[in-house]
Amino acid sequence: MKNKLLFILMPVLLSLLAACSRETVSYWVGPDQAFTLLREKEYPWDDEYRRAIVVMSMPKCSVRYKMPADKGDIDKVTLYDAGDGYYVLKDKAGQYTANLADCSMSVVESIIADPGELQGVFDMPHDQPPRFVKAPAKPKPKTPVAPAGEAATGE
Repeated sequence: MKNKLLFILMPVLLSLLAACSRETVSYWVGPDQAFTLLREKEYPWDDEYRRAIVVMSMPKCSVRYKMPADKGDIDKVTLYDAGDGYYVLKDKAGQYTANLADCSMSVVESIIADPGELQGVFDMPHDQPPRFVKAPAKPKPKTPVAPAGEAATGE
């Protein structure tokens, strides 16, 4: 009798567990440096996702920082390269600076007018796994080419 009841309840239990999720997506700055966004919903009845960012510079350090929970209104985190190993992350909940040299991260209260060069966006649609969408590459300046038949002189 117990086995039959367990067999009947198994699909219900599996569907409840399927509503729980733990998702990660990373942006690799270099071979040993990365930012990883974690998003998790522990129980099916939770109405928000817990979020964290891991700042990693191996083998030196790897630190996980808690971010404000996503109650359904945060669908992206934008990443900028501010130079000298510093990065700026922005979302609807706030803005943060991170340093890859020591894996530090802090909340920034004032608005950062020029956060640096856009690297891309951690896209987090609630009906799909998160992904990192890299910013389009900047066009390279064209090198002037001498017209055919003319030789460049080095006088």
